[in-house]
Amino acid sequence: KKDLTFQSRQNNIDSNGLCTWNILFYPNDDIIKRAINLIYTFQDLFQLGDYKISDTPYKSNNQLFWSIFLLTSEPYDEIESALLFIMDYCKISKIADFNIFDASQLLERQNEYEQKNMIDLSKSENEAPEASASQNQSFQNISLEEKYEEPANIQSPVATFEKHSTSRINVDAGKLDELMYLVSELVTAKSGLILSLEREHHENTRESAEKIEKLSNLLSENALNIRLVSLQEMLSRFKRLIRDLSKQLNKEVTFEIIGQDIELDKNIIDNIGEPLMHLIRNCIDHGIESPEIRESKNKPAIGTIKLEATKTGNNVFISISDDGNGIDLQYLYNKAIEKGFVAPNTQLSDNEILDLIFQPGFSTAESLTDISGRGVGMDIVKKKVQDIRGAISVKSREGIGTVFTLKLQQSISIIETLLIESDGLTYALPIEDIDSCILEPSENLLNKNSHQIGYNGQLIPYICLRENFSNKERTTSLTEKIIIINRLNRKYAIVAENIIGEYQAVIKPLGKTFRRLKFLSGASLLGDGSIALLIDTNKLWHEISASKNSIN
Repeated sequence: KKDLTFQSRQNNIDSNGLCTWNILFYPNDDIIKRAINLIYTFQDLFQLGDYKISDTPYKSNNQLFWSIFLLTSEPYDEIESALLFIMDYCKISKIADFNIFDASQLLERQNEYEQKNMIDLSKSENEAPEASASQNQSFQNISLEEKYEEPANIQSPVATFEKHSTSRINVDAGKLDELMYLVSELVTAKSGLILSLEREHHENTRESAEKIEKLSNLLSENALNIRLVSLQEMLSRFKRLIRDLSKQLNKEVTFEIIGQDIELDKNIIDNIGEPLMHLIRNCIDHGIESPEIRESKNKPAIGTIKLEATKTGNNVFISISDDGNGIDLQYLYNKAIEKGFVAPNTQLSDNEILDLIFQPGFSTAESLTDISGRGVGMDIVKKKVQDIRGAISVKSREGIGTVFTLKLQQSISIIETLLIESDGLTYALPIEDIDSCILEPSENLLNKNSHQIGYNGQLIPYICLRENFSNKERTTSLTEKIIIINRLNRKYAIVAENIIGEYQAVIKPLGKTFRRLKFLSGASLLGDGSIALLIDTNKLWHEISASKNSIN
């Protein structure tokens, strides 16, 4: 049997509304890779109430997990907020609506059970009395310690655990009415198409096919609209975060939200919570000054953090700003030289200096604090934003404040793409990442050592899909099809054998065969049954950079 050690908070918790929760924690190597600081995470958790932790981990199907019992009157949302950075490795369950470690409360619940059992027996004489008696006896024979035991046949945590996300979506009735209308129109159009084919009315057949095409586009738009979730559902948790952190740091902060009714795809909402949480922590810890310092600068004693969301086309911009002390660019530049991120005497623009904070392992903190030492660096924030095809930028003025801006697509399930072909394979490129398509004389690309071409008065690198991904020579043609990519302010070119045209792609996850190719982010099924592979233009840039370094 596993022994449980008991720890208590310094302040006593209110027994009213006290519940017993169980948290199963499944750590793995990903926590180390993400450099998550577990100490501060569990400090937040244990501030919610009394807790008991197993001395040694349990093991099931070669997976280790720790069992934590938490006694608290706080709701589930507070527990979730404390475990925000490790929710992917936890499973939270409510055990009882009372303290199961209090013998008097446990006895009281047992008496209630027995009384209810007696009443049930008196109401039903046809039930076998020995069955209820055996149930009552089995309840009495279970010791408190045995209640803590994990069953021997527990399923593998890897198989049973699901990533925490928004599992339900509230859908406006108008969207559902529109969906039903489109479905009924689609059924009617299908019947018309079948009838036209049977009677060989070619003109009617073309009309029915065109109508089905239009209806399919409307259905895809409707499906995307149904998946949209308001930012308001996610932002409510940040209010408590700011209140607790400002109190902990002895700072006074107000939180303003503008555009909380803006909607984003459910998958994006599920993935931006942690980056936004860290940016807000950063604003409070590093940005907002103490009331005394603010007053000495003729600023209001109460600092302001503002989250503003705006929508432009298919893009949503979320900015998080503070009116704090801003970023000292010279100090940042000197730190970068000191830590070896920048060579001495290197000339950098203000934007290039600010982008240094997104470098892995780069930090200007002189010492680790409870807030700044959460283990989620700005490089992780940037990676998580880029994983959902977003971008992040920062602007700052010393003494005025700092603004972080996230550029996100409203939906990433269906995107407009350009289909290209190379060595018999079809690739899809996001339309919004394409600057232009040009024809270039083949002789301009014969110099393989430079791997650069001229474009708008500047040299940009290029990558030939046939040479790099198929290890074959380019086809001998007089001109080359060049696609100029402009993503995250980086320009480069892709050389393809053929440009097919625009295509609205429904993105599906890749199978195991292609997972090792990091620059491929999904696939789409084409009308003829073939597959188009979606290229992640940002990761392809890193592929070019790695190839260039190996050549040099």
